[in-house]
Formats: sequence, structure tokens, C-alpha cells
Amino acid sequence: MTLDAPNIDRRPPNAKRLTTSLRGIAAARLPLLIALFAALFLYFSLIVPNFLGAYNIYSVVQNGVIIGILGIGESVVIISGGGGIDLSVGSMLSLSGMILGIMNIEWGMNIWAAVAGGILSGFLLGCINGTLVSLVRIPPLIVTLATYYGYAAIALQLTNTRPLPDATQPNLPQSFPAEFITVGNGNMQDIGWLSWFPKIGGEGIPFQVFFVFLPLTIITAFVLWRTVGGRYLYGVGVNALAARFSAINVWGVRFWAYAAAGLFAGIAAVVQTALSASATPNVGEGLNLQAITIAVLGGVSIIGGEGSVLGVILSTLIVIFLYNGLGLQLGNNAGVWQPFALGVLLIGSVLFNEWVRRRLSVT
Repeated sequence: MTLDAPNIDRRPPNAKRLTTSLRGIAAARLPLLIALFAALFLYFSLIVPNFLGAYNIYSVVQNGVIIGILGIGESVVIISGGGGIDLSVGSMLSLSGMILGIMNIEWGMNIWAAVAGGILSGFLLGCINGTLVSLVRIPPLIVTLATYYGYAAIALQLTNTRPLPDATQPNLPQSFPAEFITVGNGNMQDIGWLSWFPKIGGEGIPFQVFFVFLPLTIITAFVLWRTVGGRYLYGVGVNALAARFSAINVWGVRFWAYAAAGLFAGIAAVVQTALSASATPNVGEGLNLQAITIAVLGGVSIIGGEGSVLGVILSTLIVIFLYNGLGLQLGNNAGVWQPFALGVLLIGSVLFNEWVRRRLSVT
């Protein structure tokens, strides 16, 4: 007599059906995102004279990397469910950037050690959020609203609201090292063995697109769709109780989701600081709304358990070109209508996500 080994499957119940449903939702949304982007691009191309200028497109893509990175981190948090949301991503970016600047400009540390310190700072700030949410069990909205204010205040206080480098302190270095600034301002064509790379009009391809943003999106997509941790994240987001019965550490999964958002904020801070050649204490102000909009517009369900990286990439393009187009079209009045447009996109995205979810019977 032989005994067969039990079939132990650590995935949440109905994992196969879950994967099929999630792909169905992504498939339903992606054509609409492409159509929306095409419509916006066509509209601003016809209405705004300089919209199609090579330098404008280059600048939009260059700056869009930062908000795109934040959007991916925000997506991971929202997918984890339980009312998950991170309102502090912009403040984490600001504080991480200031720590990077202090380490290099004020303390004289090697720039790459300072970069590592900035990224690690973002990760640790995310861990604080994750601890308060997953261990102390404070609602995510309250936690991240509190840390949004707290991290922003610390960033301002570290240098008494002054940016770094600081022209009022001539005894300190007045610029970051050139090799660091290249991370935010360099082109693919600046690298000898990539000089053949095609250009956008007369402009090059921003360095951070291929060496920062694309690797992050590929790694995140792989983790979400091809690893046990990714399946756990979706499973916890869809049904935390069922995941717990499947021996999944629900609160541990959510802790690492917030830690990941902090890590992405730290990476975005490095790109932002290199791009502007300055660590500015309030640079992340207002980026939380853009990050949340990118996540939800990209197909991440606000109730958790749904979302794809490809959708987030497309929604990033929509948001950054919408912001840019309105800025060029409306000039000084753009500051009023840009947040309004994001609000409309956010509400519309939530309503559409709910409609698709019901149509596909994802519960």
C-alpha cells in the first residue's frame, strides 16, 4: 500500500479563477486607455502649437518617470486591499531627497553612498507606514495622512526650508557631482556604445527611462505575476479572510506593500534630485494625487486585488501629457484646472473599475 503525498497548494482559493478574472479586467481596460491617450494626444496636438515640439515631448517624458515610479509604488499598496492607500508618497520623496542632499552636500559623503542612503530612507519611511498599518492596525488612510504631514514637516525642518545646494552657505559645495546629475539629465546617446540610439526629433532619449523606469516596471510585473509573493498580494487584496485560512500572513504582505511604496519613493527622489540638480524640501507636494490617479486609472481597483503594471504605464502617459497639455493651453490658469482634471479622471476610473468588476463577477 502506498500513500500519495497531499497536494498542498499555498495559493488562495480559486487562484486560477482569480488570475483569469484579473487578466480579463486588464484586457477590457487596456484598449480604452490606449484610445484615451490617443484622443488626448490628438486634441492637444491640434490645439496647442508647441505640444508636438521635440523638446516638449522630451521634457514631459523626462519628468514623467518620477510620477510613474510613484504610481507603481502606490499601485502595490492599493492592490493589497484592506482600504490600502498611501497619501505620503510625495512627502517620502521630499524627505528622501533631502537626506540624500544632506549626506552629500553637508556631510561630504560619496554621492553614490548618499544615493543609497536616500533610497534606504524611503524604504524605512515605508516600513514605518507598514508597521503602523499592519502591526498597530491603524487604518491606512489615517496613518498615511499623518505621515504625509509628518514627513513633509521633517523635510522642511532639516534645512530650515532651504534647498541643497544652498547659495547662502558658500562654504558648502554648490553643486552635485556631474555624474549624478547625468542620471536625471543625460541621454542614452551620451553613452558611447549607445550613440546609435534613435532620437525624438532633435532630442535624445532620457537616460532614466531605460535605466530606471523600464527595469523597475519589468521587475514589478515579474514579481506580481510570476512569484508566490505576487500571488499572495493579489489573494490578500481579493479576500483577506480566505488568504488567512490558506496560511498566508496577511498583515506581513501588507507591511511589505507599504515598504515597497517607500522604496519606490526613495528611487523617485534620486531621479528628481538628479533632474533638478537640487534637493528641495517641498518638491513632492501634490504628487500623491497624481500617483493615486495613475494607479486607479491604470486599472488598480480601489478595493484591492486587481491591477497591472502595463495599465499603470499607460495611465502615467495619460496623466503627464494631460498635465502638460493643460499647462501649455491654459497658462497661468492651469494650476486650477489640472487638479480638477485629475479628480474627474479619478472618479471616472473608480466607476469604470466597479462596472467591469461586476460584469466579470470578481468578488
